[in-house]
Amino acid sequence: MMQLKQIKLLTTLTIILSISLAVVSYFGVFVSNTYVRDSISMGVQGMGQDIVDLFIVVPLLILSLLFVRKGKVISYFIFSGILFYILYSFVIYSFGVHFNNLFLLYCLTLGISLYTFIIMIVQIAKLDIQNIFSDKTPVKSIAVYLIIIAATFYLLWLKDIVPAILSSSVPKTISDNKLLINPVHVLDISIALPGLFITAILLMKKHKLGYIFTPTFLVFIIILAIALIGMVIMLKVKGLNDDISVSIIFSLLAVISSGFLVKYFRAISI
Repeated sequence: MMQLKQIKLLTTLTIILSISLAVVSYFGVFVSNTYVRDSISMGVQGMGQDIVDLFIVVPLLILSLLFVRKGKVISYFIFSGILFYILYSFVIYSFGVHFNNLFLLYCLTLGISLYTFIIMIVQIAKLDIQNIFSDKTPVKSIAVYLIIIAATFYLLWLKDIVPAILSSSVPKTISDNKLLINPVHVLDISIALPGLFITAILLMKKHKLGYIFTPTFLVFIIILAIALIGMVIMLKVKGLNDDISVSIIFSLLAVISSGFLVKYFRAISI
C-alpha cells in the first residue's frame, strides 16, 4: 500500500493532468481553428484522437485513480498504462502539431504525465512482485505477442524510411503533412518498440521489471489502438479516406491485447 503523502501527490498531479487533457481535447474537438496550421489530414486525425481522449481517456484516468487510492493492485498497472499513453501522445502533440494557442497546455500535459508516470512506476516497483503473480501467468505467450507487435511496426516504419534514405528523399507521411520529421517514427523506433522487446525478454526471464511493464504496455496498446480507430473514423467522416479496413486491424489489436491483459490479471494472487 502507498503512503498517504504519495497518494496525495498522485491525486493532485492526476487532477491537474485530467483538467489539462480535457481542455486540450475539448479545443481539438469543438474549436475549429485549433489545427488550422496543420495539414487537413493531420487536423482531422488530431480531432479523432481528441474525441477518444475527452470521452474515454479522461474518465478512465480519473476512475483508475480512484481505485489506486483504494489500494487495488490491478489499478496500479492500468493507471500506469494510461499515463504512458498520454505521455506518448503528448510528445507527438508537442513536437508534431504546428504551434497554436494550446502549446503551453501540450507542454504541461506532457510534463505532468511524465513525472506522474515515473512516480507510479516507482510505487509499483516497491510491490512484492514475486508474491503477486502466480505460476499461471501466461509469460511466454504474452512475451511472444509483444515481440510480434514490435517487429511488425518496425517493418512498417522501415518500409517508409529506408527507401527514402536510399533515394535521398522524404517519406510521404512527412512531406504530405508538412512535418520536419514524423515524431511517431522517432518515438516508436527509439523508445516504444525497443521497450516492447526488452519487456518481452525480461518477462520470459520472469524478471521483476518484465512483470511491471507488461501490463503497462498492454494497456497502452489497447488505448492507442482505440485512438487510431478514432482517427480512421474521422478521416472517413470528413471524406478524406474511404478505406476503413485498417480500423479492423486496430480493433483486432485492441481485442487481442485486452484478452492477454485479462489473462495476465487473472494470475494475480492478491
